Amino acid sequence: MPLTINPVKYDLFVGIDVDQKSYAITYLDQNFQGRSLKMPADPRGLLQYFQKNFPQLRLVFAYEAGPTGYALYDYLVSQEQHCLVIHPASLKKAPNDRVKTNRLDSQRIVEQLKAGHLKGIRIPTVPFRQLRHLVHLRQTYAQQIMRTKQRIKALLLLEDIHIPDGEGRQLWSARGLQTLRGFPMQETLRFKMDFLLNDLDYVRERLLLVLRQLRSFCQKEPSIHSNLEHLRSLPGFGLIISTYTLARIGDPARLRNVRELGSFCGIVPREYSTGDQIQRGRITHFGDPTLRRLLVEASWIAIRKDTELQQFYNRLRSKNRRPEGVRVAIVAVARKLTHRVYRVLKEQRPYVIH
Repeated sequence: MPLTINPVKYDLFVGIDVDQKSYAITYLDQNFQGRSLKMPADPRGLLQYFQKNFPQLRLVFAYEAGPTGYALYDYLVSQEQHCLVIHPASLKKAPNDRVKTNRLDSQRIVEQLKAGHLKGIRIPTVPFRQLRHLVHLRQTYAQQIMRTKQRIKALLLLEDIHIPDGEGRQLWSARGLQTLRGFPMQETLRFKMDFLLNDLDYVRERLLLVLRQLRSFCQKEPSIHSNLEHLRSLPGFGLIISTYTLARIGDPARLRNVRELGSFCGIVPREYSTGDQIQRGRITHFGDPTLRRLLVEASWIAIRKDTELQQFYNRLRSKNRRPEGVRVAIVAVARKLTHRVYRVLKEQRPYVIH
C-alpha cells in the first residue's frame, strides 16, 4: 500500500474520524461535491455503503492513527481498497481554529486527502505487531521495577535509614534485598517496606515471564529471528535493544534510505540554512525517546569494541569543549549506529567489527 496518493487517479475521497462506537465520515468527489454522515463503527458496513451508492467509482479512504488500531485498515486492504492511516500531527490546522468535533475532523482529513497533502504511516505486518506488543509489555514492567526501586530509596531517604553495604546497585542484589527485609524499623515503616519489596518481587517475576515469551516468539518467527541475529552482531546490541529496534522499525524491507532511521529516532541535527549560509543546531528529539536512549546506551559499548567508532568518537570529542563534547560525540556515534542498523537489515548480513 503506497504512503501517498495521486488525487487524479480517484473519483471519491473519504475522510473518517474513527471512534470506538461510530465513524464520522465526510466524502468529496472531484467537483468538491459530497456530504457528511455518521454510522456505527463497522468496517463491513462502511464499505457496503460506498459500494452500494457509488459502485463504479474509484475510492480512497483516510483516517488518523489512534487507539482503535488497524482493524479498519486491514479490512479495507483485504477488500482491495486504498486506505491511508495518517499521523494526527501531520494534519494541517489553522492557528485560529478553536472548534473540534468528529465531523470537522473528518472534513479536514478529506480536504487534505483530495489535495494530495497527506502521507500515510507504515502499517506493520501481523508478526511485527505481535513483537511490538511483547516489547511494550516488557518495557512496561521494566519501568514499574524502576519506579518501585525509586519508592524504596525515597522511603529510606525520608526516614534517614542507612543500610550497610547497600550503596548503588548492591542494594538490589539478593544480599541487599535480604538485608532490607530484616532491617529493624517501626511497625508502619516495616509494613510499607515489605509491601514495596513484595511489589518488586512480583514485577520481576512478570518481567521474566515476558522475556521468556519474547525469546520463544522470536525463535518461532523466521523473518524476525534472522533480522535479530543480524542486529545482535552490532556492537552494543543485545536482546533488548535489538527487539525494541526491530519492533519500532517493522519490516526492514520498507526502509527507503540510510538517513530515514536517524530521522525516525530524532538524532539528526536541526538545520536552519538559507542561501550559502548553513546553520545546524541540536538534534531534533523527534520520534521514540526510548529508542533514542537505547541507541545512546549501545553507543557507549560500541566505542569500546569497535575501533572505527572509537576513533570517530575521540575525534569529535576533541573538537568540542567538555562536557558538550562528550554528549555531541556519543550522539554522533548513535547516529552512525543507525547507518549500520540499516545496512545489516537491508543487506541481510551480520556486521563485521573493524
